[in-house]
Amino acid sequence: MAQQGSRRRKQATLADVAERAGVSLATAARVMRAESSVDRRLAARVRAAAAELNYVPNMVARNLRRGGGNIIGCVIGEILDPYFADIAEAVTVRAESKHSMMAIVSNMQRSPELEIKHCRQLWEQRVAGLILAGGGFDQRTHADEFSALIQQITAAGVVVATLSPRTIDVPAFTADNVAVGALMAEHILERRHTEIAVVTGSTSSEATNQRLVGIEGVLRRAGVHARIGHAEHSPQAGFAAARQLLADHPETTAVLATADSMAIGVMSGLAAIGKRVPEDVSVIGVGNTRLAAFSSPSLTTVDVRLSDHAQAATDFIASRVRGVEVDEFSPLPPAVVAGASVGTAPRTH
Repeated sequence: MAQQGSRRRKQATLADVAERAGVSLATAARVMRAESSVDRRLAARVRAAAAELNYVPNMVARNLRRGGGNIIGCVIGEILDPYFADIAEAVTVRAESKHSMMAIVSNMQRSPELEIKHCRQLWEQRVAGLILAGGGFDQRTHADEFSALIQQITAAGVVVATLSPRTIDVPAFTADNVAVGALMAEHILERRHTEIAVVTGSTSSEATNQRLVGIEGVLRRAGVHARIGHAEHSPQAGFAAARQLLADHPETTAVLATADSMAIGVMSGLAAIGKRVPEDVSVIGVGNTRLAAFSSPSLTTVDVRLSDHAQAATDFIASRVRGVEVDEFSPLPPAVVAGASVGTAPRTH
């Protein structure tokens, strides 16, 4: 008896519903599609039978028959990071509210192997579109395998877009990351800082490299050299990097962290060694995530228009799935959002 009770019950099919209601399969199908041509009494019988059998339509099979679909897959880098949480919310809300589509969010945990696995699984689930929203991680170790998979997915008719710069041929909905880095450096230089450190992600990330190009270009033209520290985009990594950088270079008066999550960790690391923000060391981040306004002090950050770009990618996929041509996307300009974490460089004694 215990074995029998533990068995998984077979899910009811539309044929089961039709048999229970005493109608044809075609009639049951029309009722499930909410068509108004079915007699109300028959429709009531079908809906009652469906409820008794706990029946739900098989959307994968329906999408295969239609040759399209209403599901968008979204692979994000790290679900605990507010940067990616903002993206996930923007995609899911936009898909539902504007396009009556459903978004499935998959957490790749900053693993390139998991990104490949999840992209394949979402393709197997017959998603109509796929948004690649991972960033700041190793994008090179498995680049050939990833690129080949994306080519297969697009060749199969899935509409793919990315929210970060990638070495694949799909539309990118992302800020100009060189401009992002330049804005960070310009903002710090305007406050007369010359002893500058940068805490950034892996050089295997295209976004990291582009932001560094922007930062170093501006600093080089100003005759300033920055100390560079590479770490994961996490508060813990920012905390450790800040302590190490200040131990090696106690003269540092400004830290540029290329993600808000890292910047929050940097501020905690500075506090742990007795450094005040911004009186002793100024800190600037990237993302304009919800963490920025609620940190103490509030974080100065570069707004890369995460939600706007995520919504634009969702709109693009919905339009293409429905056969509507869309204009070429122009990246939205980044902007500095001033908080209380950046001040004028302290005077040297």
